[in-house]
Amino acid sequence: MQLAQGLYFYPWTQTTVNNCNSVLISGGPLTLVDPGHSQLYGHVENGLAGDGFRDIPELVVMTHCHPDHLEAAAQLQRAGAKLAMHPEEIAYMNGEGRALASALGMNFPDLTFDVLLEEGELTLGEHTLQVIHTPGHSPGHVCLYWPEHKALIAGDLVFAQGVGRVDFPGGSGELLKESIKKVAALDLELVLPGHGPIVKGQEQVAKNFALIEQFYFPML
Repeated sequence: MQLAQGLYFYPWTQTTVNNCNSVLISGGPLTLVDPGHSQLYGHVENGLAGDGFRDIPELVVMTHCHPDHLEAAAQLQRAGAKLAMHPEEIAYMNGEGRALASALGMNFPDLTFDVLLEEGELTLGEHTLQVIHTPGHSPGHVCLYWPEHKALIAGDLVFAQGVGRVDFPGGSGELLKESIKKVAALDLELVLPGHGPIVKGQEQVAKNFALIEQFYFPML
């Protein structure tokens, strides 16, 4: 579904099967953020087709490497897409993160990365987004901030009334709190989390960050 000019959101709503929400950015190289599990990618394809997009995304961005966000990137790369992730997350994926995937009964696909998402500007054709390094849920986790739409593509940093878990290998409660404080200072009207519903409206976004700080920070 379209949220704003060039910004589309494809939520995963099934509660019995874990998968992530996906985000599409058009108006430059067709860019998909967090494609999800490979066997569940059909729901993204259906969403894209419903919005008139039938080509393979040119660029696939991963907020982090957990399999429920990354797995389908392998088939998209084979179809010609370029892949992007933070270099610290690539190192984590090739090291400690493999133990996590194995514990979950999964394996990371063999991937090569064409774009290293360093903190700073990410130009996608006519759009300029900000890459924000937000460790805590994983070491190289990133969020994407789109100032034009006051939108944060949040991955598993924050959710509606929740935060990303930190008990996986590579997680850190202290770093998660620092990362949340960093993004909470942005001018935001849309938070697009990796799981669950959108947080919409400046007042609701501020209330959500306040709730997170009050109830979750003491536990992190």
